[in-house]
Amino acid sequence: MRSTAFGKQRNPATATSFGKASLSVVVVSSGPAMVAERAAQVLCSAQVDFTAQLIVVSQDHNPAVAALVERTGAEFVAAPPGSTRAEMCDLGMNRAHGTIVAVRDDVAVGDARWLNAYQAILPPREVPAPVEAVVMDTQVAGRVALADRSFAAIDSQARADTIEMAEAV
Repeated sequence: MRSTAFGKQRNPATATSFGKASLSVVVVSSGPAMVAERAAQVLCSAQVDFTAQLIVVSQDHNPAVAALVERTGAEFVAAPPGSTRAEMCDLGMNRAHGTIVAVRDDVAVGDARWLNAYQAILPPREVPAPVEAVVMDTQVAGRVALADRSFAAIDSQARADTIEMAEAV
């Protein structure tokens, strides 16, 4: 059901994510700030093998609440006072970018073992690719006389240069 109060539809997944499943978790918080923070912490720590977008929607406009939630890595969305649960869900859905969106109340997050059900269909967390080493032309054998020398020859040349520099001073 689309809320007429907010009137915006969910952003679809981007073209780059086509063919890859992604998960957004919308947490609707209607209780104390500490419950929302705990839910965000549990969800954040439960994502060991995959990454999910976490969104916490709350009517609590206290900046401290937003800071507590955002410190866990979740996005905080402030709902207008008097918003219904459905309107809060719509606010969270509008921010979701995943191809799969799970909506939970903050008190129903529990230990987040239910996230394991998505593990089989979500791509694993991307590990950064190793950094490539760049070899300069001056380090390639045959390009420069220094590159063609053995380490013993370079070491003796360095000692001779050091003695020359010391004598000059």
